[in-house]
Amino acid sequence: MKLESAKRPAFLKMGLFGDTGTGKTFTAAKVLSQFIKEFCPEKSLAMFDTEPSAGYIAPMVKKITGRELLVVTSRSFADMMDFWAICKKEGHVILIDSITHAWRNLMADFLEAKKSRITGAGGRAETARLTIADWGPLKEIWGRFSEAFAYDPIHACICGRQGDVWETVTDDEGKESQAKTGVKMKTESETGYEPSLLVQMRIEGENPVKHMAFVVKDRFDVLTGAMSKDKPDIEFFRPHLALLDLKGNAPVISKGAPMFNAGTGPNWETIKARREAVLEEIKNDLLLVYPGATGEDKKGKVTALREAFGTSAWTELESDEKKWPEELLKEKRNVLVKVLAVKAKPEAKKEKGE
Repeated sequence: MKLESAKRPAFLKMGLFGDTGTGKTFTAAKVLSQFIKEFCPEKSLAMFDTEPSAGYIAPMVKKITGRELLVVTSRSFADMMDFWAICKKEGHVILIDSITHAWRNLMADFLEAKKSRITGAGGRAETARLTIADWGPLKEIWGRFSEAFAYDPIHACICGRQGDVWETVTDDEGKESQAKTGVKMKTESETGYEPSLLVQMRIEGENPVKHMAFVVKDRFDVLTGAMSKDKPDIEFFRPHLALLDLKGNAPVISKGAPMFNAGTGPNWETIKARREAVLEEIKNDLLLVYPGATGEDKKGKVTALREAFGTSAWTELESDEKKWPEELLKEKRNVLVKVLAVKAKPEAKKEKGE
């Protein structure tokens, strides 16, 4: 490791959010086009368009830059990552509008995959929902975009819809309630931290209305809290742009030395993943015989678990790695399969009066 002098950022990383009709798309396209004309006239503006709205701004982009607006129309997160990779390779300036749709699409795809697994196990997919356990994998997948946006050597702007920030507040009598305390970009919760210049678009006045830009965050802190005039252009954002080292290089994130030395056996993450796989198979075994949520099905699951494992406490099986190592789980699962085979036989159900 070597200590070095800090370098100024070399690439524009911008984010705009606001309600419908506040001018997010128009402002972003205009400012990026002016940026290209002044600082990198050899580049084209490329847009990942989810609305779609590219056709409305294409004439303006062509007039300012002298180049056609390049477009991919999709809401797919996978398509957005492919679009990003192409733009990085070909050196385009990026506009993503709206990042909110890509986030929602990723959640929808994840839920559909979850329903497919439940259906394959004989369960009821229509009751499936995203749970707390799903957010870890979702955030990890989304993190591929966040890291690319923050560190890739490319000028980029993301536009998103506006969402409310709610927090628990306590009144004078000690009663708690939910209250709106602010606004944010409506996407994965940490995405709003990635842009170095984060702008909220607002509408003010009547007949005619004014489209204003309020700078929520400027990491140089030269524009934070500033409000533009109507229909802002590059001049409003110039104090931020002037501090970028546009001829410099993007920061390189050190991977560092590994925290743990390599061992001769599987690491903890591998062991954990194997146990989780066996536990998921156990759940699927139960679902195939008891797919419903009726009292009888719940009773059947409890009885089968107690016969095979000596306990019906799923939390114990899931969290007590020492008492329930992978090999023991596999051994008891074989017992469970035999127990369930008996319970699934028609004659067994007849004896129960079903």
